[in-house]
Amino acid sequence: MTVTPDPAEVVAVSGRSLWQDAWIRLRRNRAAVASAVVLILLGLVGLFGPMLSPHDHARVYPQFVRVPASLEAYPRADVVLPSFEREMSRARIEGEPVLEDGSVTLALQQDEPIDERILRYFQRSDLFINPRLDLAPDGLSGTLTAEVGQLHFYFGTDALGRDLMSRVFIGVRISLAIGLLASFMALVIGVSYGAISGYLGGRVDNVMMRVVDILYSLPFIFFVILLVVFFGRNLVIIFIAIGATEWLDMARIVRGQTLSLKRQEFVQAAEALGATKAGILRRHIIPNTLGPVVVFVTLLVPKAILLESLLSFLGLGVQEPLTSLGLLISEGANNMRGAPWLLFFPALTLTAILFALNFLGDGLRDSLDPKDR
Repeated sequence: MTVTPDPAEVVAVSGRSLWQDAWIRLRRNRAAVASAVVLILLGLVGLFGPMLSPHDHARVYPQFVRVPASLEAYPRADVVLPSFEREMSRARIEGEPVLEDGSVTLALQQDEPIDERILRYFQRSDLFINPRLDLAPDGLSGTLTAEVGQLHFYFGTDALGRDLMSRVFIGVRISLAIGLLASFMALVIGVSYGAISGYLGGRVDNVMMRVVDILYSLPFIFFVILLVVFFGRNLVIIFIAIGATEWLDMARIVRGQTLSLKRQEFVQAAEALGATKAGILRRHIIPNTLGPVVVFVTLLVPKAILLESLLSFLGLGVQEPLTSLGLLISEGANNMRGAPWLLFFPALTLTAILFALNFLGDGLRDSLDPKDR
């Protein structure tokens, strides 16, 4: 006996799309989730870090050139009095300064009236703030007091006396922006071009691939120089130059995947049902090529960062006072023996970005791979 279910009791079961299923699988991968959190935190550091940093990335502190990284405030106690005495010699005054409770006090006694303009020498110094001169009624004696400006350089300073932490924050911003924008540009152009070429095949495929071969023969540096000559030197030109050349590998990868996928049964079934070529590419071909594509993108981001470093080294990329992680690492390598912190912090930051991108790429590949479902 067949029992017909009551329509009111039938519960509709909603299906899951490819992206919903991939998101569920990605959340189960702890390494990928942790890597995504690290990348988000680094992105926030690059976005808001320079605004919250106590020092501007371009400000130079001549008194603090290549000071080591420290949690203690600068200047140190053994530096304050010698620096104060140097300013005294410039102002042509004598005495015995006393350091107490974060301020320096000097008792003045002269045969001629004391010129109040001696304060200018202490006002120009980065070590002392709020200098003041209290003179006696006769003007021959008085007290000079100056507070010691407490500055923190948690990552140390570079060879010009600029705060390295602020420059690392700027470097994260510039490097991630160029890497992500250039990779996104290469992703859009390469996936579209490769999928169309592989799916259409025949003469269209031959012509499109010959265009790729011709573009491969053009030197990257020559292409960048042409863009700089015609459009000037700025960050937009950098990521356009990188993205406009790195999509060639992406196109070849997607074309190879498409040639294999278009012979699969589900693609032939979609063609038999009358699906358009654009619909097949959008709903069947491109989603099933995202596994290797995502892995390649995670490798393309650090490659774009390194290419930007090369351009900056040649004078075609980021220019002072802006900087990038690659440029900071290059500067740190030149000062590795005398100031190892100049290499350690930028290299550590770039290493964290690369590890996070690799783990996230593996997680995305596993979640988007249809063979693992």
